[in-house]
Amino acid sequence: MKTIKQFLLFLIEMFFNVYFNIFGKPKMSNDLKKTIDLYKGQGFSSLFKLIRVWDAPYQEIEKIVPKKGQIIDLGSGDGLMANYLGLSSKSRKVFGIELNKSRLVESNKGLKNVKFKVGNILKEKIEKVDAILLIHVFHHLPSREAQEGVLDACKKNLNPNGKLVVAEIIQKPLLKYIFTYITDVLILPIIFNNKLIDTNVNYRSDSEWKKLFKSYGFKVKTTYPHKGRPFSHVLYECLPLK
Repeated sequence: MKTIKQFLLFLIEMFFNVYFNIFGKPKMSNDLKKTIDLYKGQGFSSLFKLIRVWDAPYQEIEKIVPKKGQIIDLGSGDGLMANYLGLSSKSRKVFGIELNKSRLVESNKGLKNVKFKVGNILKEKIEKVDAILLIHVFHHLPSREAQEGVLDACKKNLNPNGKLVVAEIIQKPLLKYIFTYITDVLILPIIFNNKLIDTNVNYRSDSEWKKLFKSYGFKVKTTYPHKGRPFSHVLYECLPLK
């Protein structure tokens, strides 16, 4: 398994070093550049942050997160999103919760308004907050029932004017969806979980997500920030109904 992981990381690193040299690095705001710089000198991990900015809608997400208040990033991974939010606005107090201890090691970059802890979001008690983020997290939960349990906890612990921000994967465009599925099932398990394959990914269709959010009392604004990106991203901005 170790040899397979090393070979895969070598291929990815070689491909993207060539890609970025030919086509240039992804365009990003000054705050996002500063956030990427926090992770310099970490080998492949540093390159992976740049890949994530290239393939995921970080800047679109930051724009819809409140500029001040208590923010929780559930499943915060290596802390890139949480640190970006904290660096972009000092009036945000951002708290990241992540189950994978090895990923959490990278997270703390010394920002005074950003904190992290190890925790299982299926069990973690959430305090009343102004925004909750689930960025490409829901489809990695073990079941649809688990998704609904987390969603219920989020609804109960948002302040009256709070906001739930969800980035997910949907089945359109089809080719991007297929590529996303391959990445989730074959590539990410090797890199982060030391598994050769993990078929337990629980996607929903766009209409299913919208129906689910509405059933929990949210009004939903939807954007599809997949243009120019390899994955079939969808972004849900959910506000509690008055």
